[in-house]
Amino acid sequence: MKQLAKTLYSKLLHLFHQVMGITISRNPNSKETNVALDEESLEDSTTQLSKQIPLQEINKSEQNLLLNYQYSSKPRQFKKASLFPDSKTNVAALSLVLYGVAEVLSQKMNLSWNQVNNTFSYEKEAETGKAKIFYYLTDNPETPQPETLAEEAALVVIDQFDPRACAIHLIYCALVASLDQPWSGNFVIDDKQLLEYTGLVKRRDLCKHEKLSILYDLLRQPAQVLACIACPKQGKVGAFSVADLKIWDISIIRDFETDKAGNNKLVGLKVIGQAGVWTKYFLNKSKYHYHTGIITKKTVQKLFSIGKQNAGAARMLVWLTFQIQPEFQDCVMGKTLMEIAYGADKVSTAEQDRQLRRQMADDLETDLKVVKEAGWQAELETGPAWLTSSKSAKRPIGYWNQILNSKWRFHLPAEVQERLTLDSNQLSANNIQPLSGNVIREARKAKGWSRAFFATTMGKSVSWVDAVETGTRQVSQKDLPKLLNTLELHL
Repeated sequence: MKQLAKTLYSKLLHLFHQVMGITISRNPNSKETNVALDEESLEDSTTQLSKQIPLQEINKSEQNLLLNYQYSSKPRQFKKASLFPDSKTNVAALSLVLYGVAEVLSQKMNLSWNQVNNTFSYEKEAETGKAKIFYYLTDNPETPQPETLAEEAALVVIDQFDPRACAIHLIYCALVASLDQPWSGNFVIDDKQLLEYTGLVKRRDLCKHEKLSILYDLLRQPAQVLACIACPKQGKVGAFSVADLKIWDISIIRDFETDKAGNNKLVGLKVIGQAGVWTKYFLNKSKYHYHTGIITKKTVQKLFSIGKQNAGAARMLVWLTFQIQPEFQDCVMGKTLMEIAYGADKVSTAEQDRQLRRQMADDLETDLKVVKEAGWQAELETGPAWLTSSKSAKRPIGYWNQILNSKWRFHLPAEVQERLTLDSNQLSANNIQPLSGNVIREARKAKGWSRAFFATTMGKSVSWVDAVETGTRQVSQKDLPKLLNTLELHL
């Protein structure tokens, strides 16, 4: 029986990968929607799954999933997850598409949702104002073609979203960034790794069954956010659109044991994940979209531990992770920071509610401390000293306007800066030298890109592009490899 279960499990993995590879769009007749997945050959990784789950220990729905698939002769092997190899940081996919998913999970109803064509959706525009992404929700992410939800059902899903799912989302972002061909590769992560990365392993008040049950619910939530991406032609870059796209295609295999009382206990789980076709455009090292950054283990664990108790701090951490770049120079207004943490409607309501203003001022003080504990430093650029004072004192008259009009500058965690320094030193050791501004400008023009579009692909501002192309600023060693890949230049 065990041998049969082992064979069934191996067959399932191979066929499940095939199914994910051919069911990206709900509209198979749309030429724009469908993107060929056979442009690159699928490579077998060398790492096998570390544990086969006995058939009798899988719940009934998972048994049916195993038995309903047609068998194949060659099992798919997956690349084993490897996060935080230096125990502190790792590269992660942090594109605009993935930021929107994190917003949906953390901001929930603070976003501008609309009911269009019987689908509840949130629209997000790229900085250029041309590319658009529509996010919508499903309650059956495990199916090959999940149904999008109308307002009533979508509101139920939104209400169930937990800010801790953003930490899971970041883990997926790091896993997919490690794949050579994210649009065709798969990642696997098990319960031991998840317990470590989220910090749940330190919770002594929970048994393993309780910890894994929490994880199971959260692991599904990032996959419940779907997207429709539309980008018009820009210069020599062709238009593309991908509709009804799964951002994450996630399958969770659970392992149960029966205790002496006859109760089934969850004792293990394994996640098999694949990213959607969006990676062809937003995580392609050789083409025009390559958006990655560095996440820290401390941020992931803090984001997971604060949970629903500090939703404002969680939203700040999400925003900081996706928005703060190594050379980020712009200040953030206090009003914008408050809206990120608590929502624009709540900030507006506080104008007429004295008690709410006091509560939000207290929350901001607490949440900034939580952010600092995660390694992010907030520097008060403009504003009264009492905003950053460690001593508790009575707030002055007019404190609310002082908060809204303050200006803040955030700095990357020390672990990220250390990682960037090491990467920069490695590039210097390889004798990679900066390019001249003329070369960069001509390479951009050769692709037919505007300065704004090039800035977006690099995750920079237009002023940064101007400074680089005029020679008043050198491209940093950290940004140079990305610039070379983006412009397809060779030294």
